[in-house]
Amino acid sequence: MFKYVIAILLFLSSSVFAASTSPISIGYVKNGSTESGVLSWSPDFSIGPWSLGADVLVPLGSQRPSGIDSLVLRYAEYSDGSKGLRYGVIDNLTWGKGLIMKAYSSRGNSSTIISNAQMAIKGYLTADRSKASFLYTQSSIYGARLEQTINPFLVLGASYVTDVNGVSALQSDGSTITNPSISSVAVDLAVPLPFNFEGYTELAHMFDYGSAASLGLNWKMDLLVFSSYFDAGYRFFDKKFVPGYFNALYESQPINLASYEASSNPKNGYVAELGLIAADLFKLNALYEMYNGVSGSLNANAEASYDKYTATAYFQQPNFSGARSLSVEDGAVIGYSVGYKINSNMLVVANYKKYYDSSVGQVVTSQYYETKIVL
Repeated sequence: MFKYVIAILLFLSSSVFAASTSPISIGYVKNGSTESGVLSWSPDFSIGPWSLGADVLVPLGSQRPSGIDSLVLRYAEYSDGSKGLRYGVIDNLTWGKGLIMKAYSSRGNSSTIISNAQMAIKGYLTADRSKASFLYTQSSIYGARLEQTINPFLVLGASYVTDVNGVSALQSDGSTITNPSISSVAVDLAVPLPFNFEGYTELAHMFDYGSAASLGLNWKMDLLVFSSYFDAGYRFFDKKFVPGYFNALYESQPINLASYEASSNPKNGYVAELGLIAADLFKLNALYEMYNGVSGSLNANAEASYDKYTATAYFQQPNFSGARSLSVEDGAVIGYSVGYKINSNMLVVANYKKYYDSSVGQVVTSQYYETKIVL
């Protein structure tokens, strides 16, 4: 049923929207031990505050790699600056200062090709000095946030996130981590300081799992072609509380709450984040967390482009897993994309991702190589 809805939207959009790009590509995809050729069409349409993007995928061969849908609505969005609604993949979503939701992603266990299972809905509404936001995912995560600018020197925010169904993940030893439905609430306060600094505090509570607080300082600099961001904070929380519980690896590598509760180690600690942007040439974001009694964890991504070359790379590491090493078997995700522009209308791209797939209980490698023609 869903694919027919997408087909109708594409037909209607061809007459309503002004098409901006419509690339066609032919490539090769391999997910685990399954491989196939793929022919794809990825139109993007936009007019005013409306935009829509879709993928039409045709596997070439007798096998169909898992996680590939014939029709994918990559995004559908309305945004006029004061209100907006978006359907699509959610990446790097942080509410407040990250005590309950930090860099959340709806991708879950996924290959290098986007599928309909990764989609979510988020929206916002602004009025005067207030802003309201909400989130809904296909895995039944609901969230709402309110922000109020009290005066030029005080910004107050409140967030609520709940997972109605809980989350389960198959481990490599055959056991299954099953976490119950979790609800969390947080209140944050930010105060601007001289020289582009900002001081903040956040209080949070996970129902049935205790409370937490954080104190921190961040600094921003925005120039014409360069911007930077740095944040450093200290967190202290009850024994059961899990900082940043809803994160980039939440649905694929959830924190084992039973094991976490059983530990008697105090887990207060530090968090630091660095962001750099140099025009369209280079982007970097890195988040490091260090808590008492456990090893540190790192999440980072970078993008670079020069002349005809483009490259992206990312590394994700779960918090409070058994070993928290750089090993993919322990939940780390490693991926990259490299592209070369042959001419103004043709591009070749190689995509690679290695991750632990908790739906099958083993490490999976996903590769996608394509030659793309932009019409």
